[in-house]
Amino acid sequence: MNKLDSLFPELPKEEGYWRAIYLEPIVGSGEKISIAALAVTNKQFKVIQSVRNELLDCLYGNQADNIRSMISWVINSLQTELKTSSSLGKWVSPIAGIVIGDEIVARGQNLDEILRQAVRFSASLSALSLDADRSDDDEQPRKYSEHWSRSISAAMKQVNPQLIQSFGQKVQLGEANVATSFGFMYGDYSANFGLLVPSRLAASLNNVKAKLLDLETFKKSALVIKPREFEIIIGSPSLTDPTLTEASVKKLRDNFTLIEEIAEAESIKLFRAESAEEAAHHINEKVAA
Repeated sequence: MNKLDSLFPELPKEEGYWRAIYLEPIVGSGEKISIAALAVTNKQFKVIQSVRNELLDCLYGNQADNIRSMISWVINSLQTELKTSSSLGKWVSPIAGIVIGDEIVARGQNLDEILRQAVRFSASLSALSLDADRSDDDEQPRKYSEHWSRSISAAMKQVNPQLIQSFGQKVQLGEANVATSFGFMYGDYSANFGLLVPSRLAASLNNVKAKLLDLETFKKSALVIKPREFEIIIGSPSLTDPTLTEASVKKLRDNFTLIEEIAEAESIKLFRAESAEEAAHHINEKVAA
């Protein structure tokens, strides 16, 4: 390497391309939103949802679940086509209103870095939803947390259906005739479920703290029969999720650290899950142990 070469950084070693996938909600209208992105190198490929779930909730309300199902259907179809033919030349979308963008040549340290470029340059709404200012008393995270609990229960149907009845158990912790609901309770094990939503971290953290407080109160209660192990199961996206900005990843890490400190102080265990299926398998292993 000569002196001139040393002045410039080396190009990232991974070379490939990315493509954006757009949905035309009203077919024929010309209006499109970016819903997914894919990246391909000579070694591997990956397809991800590029629009955040909380943004879909804001845009489509009660129809958001249907939109998410459509997006998953499209992503699965793209993955199958890339796996079987390594090309999208003959790919046909399983639903109408899907437009796939041009191939954009890119370089990165790895596949996720190329995907991060795809999201940055094709899905502005996702970035804006992460950076938007919101009030801390927003109740939306509570709804997300409830949906997270239902998703874990639904996933358990495939893992161990016999445990379904152990979800949403209620316990009267004090003299007042008020029952507190817990995410899961079976034998000596009790768990609550919390969710960290990247675009609403402050309100999400408050919701998690409330779940921890319920576990702490249960643990310190005067009840004769109560679990011996208490755990908080936190749902969050992967810290390598290409749709997250560096600032969002840092905030997520900081929140995890704080939650860990609170849980550890009360001898409450913590488990982080990136999917409801992962959480269901973890619970099943805990109970079976």
